[in-house]
Amino acid sequence: MVDRPAAPPDGLPLPDQVTMGLLPYLTAHTVDEDYAQVAARRQSESGPARARRPVGVAGAVAIAVFAVLAVTAAAQTSQDSVSQERERRALITQVKERKAAVEADRRKVAELQAQTNRLEAELLRNTHDSGGVIAERNLLSLRSGTEAVHGQGVEIVVDDAEGADSDRNRVLDSDLQKLVNGLWQAGAEAISINGERLTNLSAIRHAGSAITVNFTSLSRPYRILAIGNRDTLPSRFADSSSGQAWLDLQREVGLRFTMRTQASLRLPAADVPTLRYAEAPETKLEKRSP
Repeated sequence: MVDRPAAPPDGLPLPDQVTMGLLPYLTAHTVDEDYAQVAARRQSESGPARARRPVGVAGAVAIAVFAVLAVTAAAQTSQDSVSQERERRALITQVKERKAAVEADRRKVAELQAQTNRLEAELLRNTHDSGGVIAERNLLSLRSGTEAVHGQGVEIVVDDAEGADSDRNRVLDSDLQKLVNGLWQAGAEAISINGERLTNLSAIRHAGSAITVNFTSLSRPYRILAIGNRDTLPSRFADSSSGQAWLDLQREVGLRFTMRTQASLRLPAADVPTLRYAEAPETKLEKRSP
């Protein structure tokens, strides 16, 4: 027989935690009682749902001003976008026009150069002793470096020492100058360094952290091509003071140096300098012309 709880005095009903089982009570009272009381109090104070306050004149003006500003900003952004797009297209058009003009100038220069070559060849053909004139012209072009040349010779590659950490074991401009002077002395007829043809106006010097030839910066290793008698160039270079100096550099500071003979080398032409002060005298060709 299950014991029932005693009835409360004065006929008051028993609380739920007494009359209900533990699990049903916890399920029915999931919200904390204090929280429930506070929520009930707020609801009683607020009463029925409050009607929204009408927007005042100041609020309407503020909304209108904000709307005007938003529309103005959008319009300005749209105008800026259109203007930028127009400027971009104009710049693209200008770039294309300039490129076309440069290309047309290049074609014109090539046509004039070809015409000059034809006229020069025709003039030489119509001149007495043209063979001697042509030979002299070719020799001058070879010595001045204004025409590309090919022939047998030697290929030299020089570089810094392994793990070079100072100028002592790096290739300097003075080292390349000694090398080139030694090759000229050994009988070289044309020389280039990393594709830069040497002429009597060429300078080999340091500029910043690089060695420059003909005002062009070079990067290591340095490849020197020298056209001449490949059977005598190596030995004559080794016997020169420059060759002895390079052997010392190779032995004492570790600069790398290799030389190989080549049956065929091709050297480019140097840029023709613009003469600002020199003027050509009257030539024999001009005297013979009627």
